[in-house]
Amino acid sequence: MTRSPVVRACALWLALTACAAVASHARYRIEPIALPSDALASWSLRYLREGGDDGAERWEGPGPNVITAWRSGVIAAQYVGDGDLVHDVRRAREAFADERARTGAAGSWAASPIAYTVEVGLGSGPVHVAVPYLRELSLVPLHEGLTATIDLDGERERRVLSPEMLRGAAAYDGGIATPIPDLGLGTDVRGLVGRMARDLGLRADTLFEEGIIERYRSHTISAETYPRDEAVNAETLAAAVRDAAAFLLRHQSADGKYTYVYDARTGGPRAAGYNLPRHSGTTYFVAQVYRVFHTADARRGSQRALRFLERNHLRNCGDELCIADEGGRVDVGSAALTVVAAAEVLMGGEDALARRLVDGLSGFLRAQQREDGELMHEFDLTTGEPIDVQHLYYSGEAAFALLRAYRATGDPRNLEAVSRLMVHLTGASWDFFGSRYYYGEEHWTCIAAGEAIGLETPEGEPADLASGALDFCQRWYEWNEHLQFRAGQTPWPVEGGYGVGPVVVPRLTPVGSRSEAFIGTYLMMQDAGVDTAGVRALVERGLGQLLRYRWAPGPTHLFADPAGARGGVPGSPTDLTSRNDFTQHAGSSWIRWYEVLQGEAQPAGEESAP
Repeated sequence: MTRSPVVRACALWLALTACAAVASHARYRIEPIALPSDALASWSLRYLREGGDDGAERWEGPGPNVITAWRSGVIAAQYVGDGDLVHDVRRAREAFADERARTGAAGSWAASPIAYTVEVGLGSGPVHVAVPYLRELSLVPLHEGLTATIDLDGERERRVLSPEMLRGAAAYDGGIATPIPDLGLGTDVRGLVGRMARDLGLRADTLFEEGIIERYRSHTISAETYPRDEAVNAETLAAAVRDAAAFLLRHQSADGKYTYVYDARTGGPRAAGYNLPRHSGTTYFVAQVYRVFHTADARRGSQRALRFLERNHLRNCGDELCIADEGGRVDVGSAALTVVAAAEVLMGGEDALARRLVDGLSGFLRAQQREDGELMHEFDLTTGEPIDVQHLYYSGEAAFALLRAYRATGDPRNLEAVSRLMVHLTGASWDFFGSRYYYGEEHWTCIAAGEAIGLETPEGEPADLASGALDFCQRWYEWNEHLQFRAGQTPWPVEGGYGVGPVVVPRLTPVGSRSEAFIGTYLMMQDAGVDTAGVRALVERGLGQLLRYRWAPGPTHLFADPAGARGGVPGSPTDLTSRNDFTQHAGSSWIRWYEVLQGEAQPAGEESAP
C-alpha cells in the first residue's frame, strides 16, 4: 500500500519530534538524588541558631549549598558551600559571626529576629541561553536557580542566585508578558545573568560568552514548612476564615478602605490603583464572617467599608443610586457587588445604610436590563443613559446581587429581573457551535445559581431558578474537573489547582472563585438528587490547595512583618503579595464549605453553632 505524502510527512514529523524530545530530556534533565534526612535538616537549623554538638550524620551532594541569614525579609549574610552539608553549615555559622563582628551589626541582628534557610544543591544542567522563550522557561520556579562561573585573572569566580533569592526578588513568572492580566510566564534569565555580571564587574555579554551559565536544582530547609498540609474539615476551615478576616481588617484604614495589594516583602501596601468591585467583594466576605462567627470586628469593618462607598462613590444615575469610581466611570460590577455586600450586612442585623444601598442599587441593576435579559454594563453620567457594552463577570455578579437583594428585601421586581437574567446567562448567551466543549469564567453565574436553591416567589411558590441552571453549571464543573491538577502532575504540590500543563505555576485565585461556584453546584446537584461524589472531591481538592498556600504563617524568612502577613492568601505559590480579592475568594469558599459541613453534621431541625 502506498502512503500519501501527507501521511509520510506526519510520520517523519512525529519521529523527529520524538527524537528531539528524547535528546532534550537526556541533555537537560537533572537526575534526582536523595535529600538530607529530617534529623540532619533539623540539626542544620539548630546549629545555625545555637551551635553545639558535632554528632550530625554526613550528607554530600553536588552543591552549591546556599545558607542564608534573613532579617525582616532581607539577606543579612550568606555563605555558599560546595556540597558537604555539615561542613558548610559549620563554616556558615563562623562566617556569620565574623560578618557581625566586622560590620558592627550585632545590635541590629539582635534587634530583629534572624531566620535561616539552607538550600542544598541537588544537581545542575544547561540553560537555553540563546533561544528566546525557551530561555525564559528554562527554570522550574521555586526549585531551580542560576549559577555563573568564569575565570578572572587566573581565579575561578562563581555567583549563585538560589531559588529562595529569586522568590524573594519576585523573579519568577515575569520573564514573558502575556495579554492576560496577572499572568506572566517564565524567568528573565538575561536580566538575572546581567545581575550576576554586575556583581563580578563585567558586562552581561562577557559573562554569557566567556562564562558557564547553568541552572541548578535545590531543596530548601527552613523553620516554617511551606506549603504545609492541612486536612479539609470544619476546624481548619474556621481557623483559615478567621485568619483571613483578621488579615483584611488589619489592613483596613479608619475610613473603611482596604489595602488593595499587600506586599509581604515590605510589610505594607504596594502602589496600585483601587478596584471598587473588589472592595465590595472583600466587604461581602468580612460580613459573612460576622454572620457565621459573630465576630464584632468583622461587623464594624464591613460597616466602615460601606460608609467608605457612601462618602466617596455613591451617585445618582437617573432615578437610581449607582457607584462611580474616581474618574466618574459607572459600571454594573461595582453596583452588583455592593448589593451583595450590603445584603450580607443586612443578614447579620438591621443597618440603615445597607438597606438603602440594597434598595437603591438593585433598582439601578434592573434599569440596566435589556429585553433579552442581559444587562448593559456601563452608564454615562453626562447623558444619563446606559451604555450597552458587556464585561467579564458583571452579569453573573448582577444575578447574584439581585438574588441576594430579593432574599434581603422580598422585592418581587428583583426576582423577575434575575429570572430573565439567569435564563440568558445559562441558555441563550452560551449557545453556539462547540459551546459544550469550552467555557469562560462562569463562577459568578454558578454562585448565583447556588443562591437560588429553595427560593420562593412572594406567593410561596418555588421560584425554580436553580433547576434551570443545573445543566449549565454541572457541565461547567465537569469541564473543570478535567483541568484540575492531581498529585504528581506538576513539579509543585498543587493538587486542586487548575491548569493545562506543568509549565505555568497555577494561580490560587481561580481556585477560590471556582470553589465557591462548585459549592453552589454541589448544593444544586444534591437538591436534584444527582450523585455529588465527584464535585465534592473537586471542591475539597481545591480548598486543600488554598489551605496549603495561605500564609499561616507562610515563608516568613522572606517577610518584613510575618505577624502582619498572617492570614493573607497570595496570587500563586511564587507570589509574595496578596491582593484583597485573593483573600476574599479563598475566604468565601472556605466559609461556604464550612457551612455545608456544619449543616451535614447537625441532626435535622437543629441549628449549627459557629
